[in-house]
Amino acid sequence: MGRLAIRQIIYKGDKYQYHSPNLADGLQIIEASNGTGKTTFSAFISFGLGMYVKQFDFKNKDENHNEIFNDTNNYVLLRIMINDYRYELTRYFNPKNNNVIFVKGLNDGYEKSLLVNRKALLKEDDMTFSDWLLYKLKIEVCDIYQGARKFKINFSDLFRLMHYDQDSNAKKIYKEHRVDNNFISDSSAVRKVIFELLVGYQFSEYYALIGEYNKQERDRNTQKATLDAFADIVDRMGYRLNELTTDDYGQKRKSLAVQLEKLYLSRESLKTQLENTNQFDTYVQQLRQEFINSDETIANLKYNKRKVTLELKDLSMLKENIILEATQIRKIVLAHEELNIFSPDTCPCCLKKVNREENSCICGNPIDEEQYEKFFYDSNEYLDILRSKQKSVETIEIAIISCKDELSEIDTDIEKEELQKQKYRTQLMELERNIKTLSNDSEFRELDDKILDTKEHLKEIEQKQSIVKQYQEIEGKFNESNGTLISLNKQIKKLEFKVKEMIQNQKDIFSQYFTNLLKKADKNVQSAEIDEDYMPSVNNGVYRQASSYVARRFLYYVTLLKMSVEKDNVPFPKFLLIDTPENLGIDDDNLKKCMALLEEINAKGNKYQVILTTGLGKYPDSFDKYVVETLNENNKLLKFK
Repeated sequence: MGRLAIRQIIYKGDKYQYHSPNLADGLQIIEASNGTGKTTFSAFISFGLGMYVKQFDFKNKDENHNEIFNDTNNYVLLRIMINDYRYELTRYFNPKNNNVIFVKGLNDGYEKSLLVNRKALLKEDDMTFSDWLLYKLKIEVCDIYQGARKFKINFSDLFRLMHYDQDSNAKKIYKEHRVDNNFISDSSAVRKVIFELLVGYQFSEYYALIGEYNKQERDRNTQKATLDAFADIVDRMGYRLNELTTDDYGQKRKSLAVQLEKLYLSRESLKTQLENTNQFDTYVQQLRQEFINSDETIANLKYNKRKVTLELKDLSMLKENIILEATQIRKIVLAHEELNIFSPDTCPCCLKKVNREENSCICGNPIDEEQYEKFFYDSNEYLDILRSKQKSVETIEIAIISCKDELSEIDTDIEKEELQKQKYRTQLMELERNIKTLSNDSEFRELDDKILDTKEHLKEIEQKQSIVKQYQEIEGKFNESNGTLISLNKQIKKLEFKVKEMIQNQKDIFSQYFTNLLKKADKNVQSAEIDEDYMPSVNNGVYRQASSYVARRFLYYVTLLKMSVEKDNVPFPKFLLIDTPENLGIDDDNLKKCMALLEEINAKGNKYQVILTTGLGKYPDSFDKYVVETLNENNKLLKFK
């Protein structure tokens, strides 16, 4: 498994500078009084490793670090070790340059400038600084999918369980993400992935397979969409892809090529043949019969045209009558709205209102009331009649359009047939002028027409063959992509069982370590475990004082470090950065109890590093030997040049 260690932190600017002492393995303590730079020390490490640090964001002028903001040409340089290789990481503070980290290998001469923000990459597959660092730590860069969104796991995500900061809510365990309450990056699913990648050596492979599966699934869906779109276009062209294969079209193409060759031979043979009178007479009779048939076809088309024309005329008249009736109804409705003329209680002579008894006519004769009233319509009934008339007009207009389309088709057919008839007439006239000469010429023309038709048919077959070939190529890519997807799914299912067993095993080990440490730090802890989301539950979730969350969070991080040091199959990089834990509401005695548990890590020859920044004397007495630097009012972190 990979291992990360910080060996030295250097800050340089035109006004200020800082050189840390060399940092060894194990526990390294930087103690400082308030306002002398202990949090800045941790921020330098975070910034140098590619993290977003709020006080170094020059766009955030209200909360930025005053000395850093007012300095110029300033940068932080980290000397680090990854496994047994030494590197220098340089990152500038100027917003124009702070998206780049310059990496220099001190063992192999490696030099590279790597972007921090993935969005700035020119190509999606280019490597960021995070990708490089995870690769060196032997942690796979995985694609994580949240609904329709996809993003890659970055070192900044894993660093949330490596950097114990003072700003995050202790109850939440994880260091706050750059964007507080970000739904995607801070979702339960993403936090679970972070934990699993840090405690399980095969999880990188598992999530890499899932990422490859999702990528392949998108490719497969793209191929399917291309295949369907191609099939739709071909269908619109009138071709049927399921009728023939490329082999069938190949056979047709060969057959037409042979037929074309025979036509050429026949044409050559015709040149040398003597005139055959019987054949010529038969040809003339056929031509005359075609002329007569064409004439009859034209007559039938013209008769149909007259019928359709009469029908169109009748429809037009009917349309005008209905429109007239609708106009009259509109006038009646308007008149009623002004005069209220639709009433069974109105005298038809003087139009004055009459006091009519029920079931009696205005003349006094008895009547059936319902039968009597049906001859009188109110405005709504007339409007219903008007809408019916308007609907009839729309229906008639559709019929008129249909008639016009039919007339247009008939005219086109007549024109084509007239041209064909004229062609027959011209051929017969030529035959009459020079029977002997034109008999062979006509056959030549007929052969030429057949040759032309065969060529066009051959071209069409070649086009269809090409279309089918293209379709089969796209279909082949789709089938190949689908096959790869099925294979990946099998690999995932196979690995999934192992991963479930492994995470349960790692979860049990973590719970055991965590429980033992927490009980030593807090005598009131009776039971502790982590749930399905890998979040700690103490005393079955019974409420305890807020300060207890500090110990719970602190020892969660220590447990990860302890597992990585004492177990060989934990990818956690054996590095912790702990910044000012006393600022989170815990009393000194309990804080020191928690800190003292760092000495219970049994390295067994495995190297690790914990960098702790804390207040003056805010640690167990036995930790004096681990103090590497003391900052105070007379010895602040940043010093004038």
